[in-house]
Amino acid sequence: MPALLPPESAAFAEWMRRGTQLHADGQLEQALTAFENARAIDPASTHAASATATLLSALSRPAAAYKVLQGVELLLLEDADGAANLAIVAETCGDLDRAKKAYECALVLNFDHLRSLNNLGLLAAAQSQWSLAVSYAERCVAVDPAEPSYRHNLADFLAGACCYAQALTVLEAASQRFPEHLDIMVRRIAVLAFLGEFEKSHALAATLDGPASVYLQSFVSPMLNPSDQNRLSNPAPVAYDPLPLFTGQVFKAMSTCDWRNNGKLAAILRESLALAADTGQKRDFRDVLFYAPTLDLNKSDLAQMHQMSHAAPGSALHPRLPVFRPLRKVGARIADARIHVGLAVSSLADPLQRLVLQRQLALHNHKRFAIHVYASTQLPDLAHGEALRANAASVVETAHFSEEELAARIRLDQLDVFVDMGFASSGFRPEVLAIRIAPVQIRQLSWPSPCPARLYDYSVSDRFIHPDNLDLRHYGPLLRFPHTCWLAVNSHSSGAASPLWASSLPVSALVFCSFFEPASLDLQSFSAWMEILAALPDALFYLPGCTAATAVHLAREAASAGVDPARLVFSQADSSPVFGCTRLPDLFLDPLRISAARG
Repeated sequence: MPALLPPESAAFAEWMRRGTQLHADGQLEQALTAFENARAIDPASTHAASATATLLSALSRPAAAYKVLQGVELLLLEDADGAANLAIVAETCGDLDRAKKAYECALVLNFDHLRSLNNLGLLAAAQSQWSLAVSYAERCVAVDPAEPSYRHNLADFLAGACCYAQALTVLEAASQRFPEHLDIMVRRIAVLAFLGEFEKSHALAATLDGPASVYLQSFVSPMLNPSDQNRLSNPAPVAYDPLPLFTGQVFKAMSTCDWRNNGKLAAILRESLALAADTGQKRDFRDVLFYAPTLDLNKSDLAQMHQMSHAAPGSALHPRLPVFRPLRKVGARIADARIHVGLAVSSLADPLQRLVLQRQLALHNHKRFAIHVYASTQLPDLAHGEALRANAASVVETAHFSEEELAARIRLDQLDVFVDMGFASSGFRPEVLAIRIAPVQIRQLSWPSPCPARLYDYSVSDRFIHPDNLDLRHYGPLLRFPHTCWLAVNSHSSGAASPLWASSLPVSALVFCSFFEPASLDLQSFSAWMEILAALPDALFYLPGCTAATAVHLAREAASAGVDPARLVFSQADSSPVFGCTRLPDLFLDPLRISAARG
C-alpha cells in the first residue's frame, strides 16, 4: 500500500496538477491562480515559482515574474535549468548583467546546457561581441548538430563579424543536411550577395516559390536600410536585388571606418554604371550618394550617379497634385510681405544639430523673413522643436508623410524659397522637389557635384569651395558667398563643458585632434594623417567620441601604416576639464574629401 502524502503535500500536488491542466487548456488566469495557491503552501518550491513565472510572462507581466523568481534565486542557481529560467526572465526585464551571470552559472552546472549557450551567444551578438558569439554558437552546433537554428545562428554571427566566406561555408554544409530549410536558404542567398556573388545569389533566389520569395523579402528588408535611422533609406525593392544587400553591408562597415571592401564596392558601382549605360536601365543611386565621395570614383562616375538618381522622381505624383502656381498668394499671405523660406533638415534628435539650427534661426531678421522648418526625425519628440519655435514661423515633423502628402503640406505655407539641407538623409525627398514646392529651390552645399537642374535652381557654395579659377560650368548654377557659406555659431555657448579638452595627455607631446563622422572619413585622409604621425614620432592623435568598433578599425589601419595604435587616443569628451591634468590639442586635422563639419 503506497504511503499517504501529508495533507499539505497532497494539496500542493493537487494545485500543481490543476494548474498544469488549466495551462494546457489555455485558461491562463485560472492556471496562474492554481500555481499561486501551490506557492502559498510551499513558498520555497522552485517548481511552483517557475510555473508561476511562466504564466506571468505569458500574461505580459515580466516584472512580476522576475520578482517571483528572485524570491527563490539561490535555489534556482543550484540547477542549470533553474538558473536558465532566472536568466531568461532577467533578460526580458533588461537586467542583462544578472542574466549573463545566471546563464554562466548554468554552464558551470552543465557545460553543454543548450539554452544557456544559445542565449549567451545572442547576448554577445547584440553587443557586437562577435568572436564570443561565434564560440557559443559553435558549441551549440557541436552539442546538437541536428538542430538547424544553431547552424544559422552561427552563420548570422559570422556575418556580423564580416566573415562572409566562413558564414557561407557553414550554410552550405547546413543545406546539405537540411536541404528544404527556408531559414538556411534565405541566409545563403543573402551571404552570397554580401560576398558580391550576385549571379549565384539571384539564381538561388529564383528557385523559391511565391510564399518563400515573400519570406526572403521580409528577411532582407531590415538589411536594406542603414542602422542610422536618420541616414537615407533605400527605396523599397519590387523584386529581390542582391546589389543593395552588398552595398548596404559595405556602407554599414564604412560607418565604423572599416574600409576593407571599399575597393570591391567601387568596382561594382562602376560596373553598375556601365551596365546602365549599355542597357538603358537606370538605377536609383540615392543610397550611394552620401558614401560615394569617399570611394575611388572619379567626377564623371559621381555625375552619372547624380543624373540617374534625379531622373525619375516625381513623375508618378504629377497627376494627383495640381500644377504649382509660384506667384499666386492666398489668405493671410496676401498681406504678409516677408520672404517665406522653408528649411528641410534631416533630424532634430541630435542636440548639436538643434543648437546650430537654433542659432541660425535666431540670427535672421524676422521682420524680413519667415522661416519654416521641416524635420524628418525618425522618432520625433515634441520637445525637440520647442527651442526653435520662438524664431520659426513653424516647425513640422515630416517623416510620417508620403511624398505627395509632404508636397501638399509644404505648399500650404506658400514658400518663396525652399532650402534643402537634408541631403543623404531620410529628409532627402527628391520626389517632392521634382513636382515643385517653391518658386526657388536651393540645395545647401553637400558635395562639389553637379546640381540636378530638375530639382534645384541653385546650389549654395562659396569662393573657397568653388574658387574663381575653377571651371564652374560643370557644377550648375551656384550661389557663392564671398568667404564661407557656413554659419559661425561658436559665439553661442550652450553652457556645457567644451569638448576640446584632452584629459591626462602628456604636456610635452604634440597633440593632433579631429572631430569627424566615421562614415565621412576616407582611407586617403586617414593614410595622410598616419604619414604625419610617422614623421613626428612623439606626436599623439586625439580622436574623441569614436565608438569601440571605429577604434578597432582605425587601430588596425594605423598598424598597417606602421604607426603604433597606442598613439591614437580614443576617448569620449571630458565632462569637466580639471586644471593641471587637461590640455587643449595643438592642431586640428580635417578629412581631405569631406569636411568633418562637427564641433
